[in-house]
Amino acid sequence: MTTIVTGGLGFIGAHAVRAFAEAGERVVATSYESARVPSFLQPHIGAGVTVEQCDVSEPGAVEALARKHGADGVVHLAIHRRASADPGEDIRVNMDKLSRMLDGALAAGVRRVCWASNGAIFAELPEGPFHEETPTLLTGRVQPGAFKKAWEALAHNYANNYAASAGTEVVSMRISGVFGPTYRSMLNLPSRLCHAASQGDAPDFSERFGGVPFAEDTFDLTYAPDVAEAIRSLQLAPALAHRVYNVGRGETATAAELVEAVRAVKPEFEAPLQPGRSARYRPNAFLANERITGETGWRPAHTISGAVADYVAWLDSGEEF
Repeated sequence: MTTIVTGGLGFIGAHAVRAFAEAGERVVATSYESARVPSFLQPHIGAGVTVEQCDVSEPGAVEALARKHGADGVVHLAIHRRASADPGEDIRVNMDKLSRMLDGALAAGVRRVCWASNGAIFAELPEGPFHEETPTLLTGRVQPGAFKKAWEALAHNYANNYAASAGTEVVSMRISGVFGPTYRSMLNLPSRLCHAASQGDAPDFSERFGGVPFAEDTFDLTYAPDVAEAIRSLQLAPALAHRVYNVGRGETATAAELVEAVRAVKPEFEAPLQPGRSARYRPNAFLANERITGETGWRPAHTISGAVADYVAWLDSGEEF
């Protein structure tokens, strides 16, 4: 089998490509802007993994790639990216990415498309856990969440009215917060903690990241290699009973637990937290994972402490990408 992974050199994409390659699958990793290959992928290039430059929003691009490589699946991980200061142009560019990816996959006759939604679609709900059937609100303050909500509705409509008659499945993957090797934006807390500990620095708790975290605030986080294995399990499953799957550990971690996990491998690390919970605290705010675990047998292999230890060891090795 051959699977196209759009955004295959990106953060989640690179881990997904490795998961497919290590399972003996052929993979075509697409890249639009970056040509840098993560170190852990380099042994697989030319040995099961092919990198292709591809603008997913170009008409016919995905179809041509699928036909060239005889692909029978597409994993769509090319991220939403703000196109311009013009919100109308921003919408058009991102809608083009979705529609032309789906059209290309359908025209090429691929068996299954798995595309990446995320837990931001539940950002406005006061408490969890969040199941696949949990209703979401149309309003939203988080820009990626707004696009993912729209994409889910459009992908569902496309799957029911077009793809189903052609024998192509369209599956939405709602992915939790992700951290691990090659993550670079430092927006999530575990990555800032791990990078600071590896470098012997104090963590960045500046206002641009929301200030000093509260010890009891919780985060829905999954280690990148575990997310990659979940993606592989959904894409390659012989049959799926549903069209939406949550991908996450199925529980939260507190800020205090994250700091303690780092201190377990870097005892000298200091990261003072504010006591208690912030006004942003939401009970049980995590993606429930019973559907994917029950149907595919996937389970996250890493605890938070194990993931943090692995991540810090990778950073300590001197790897940057």
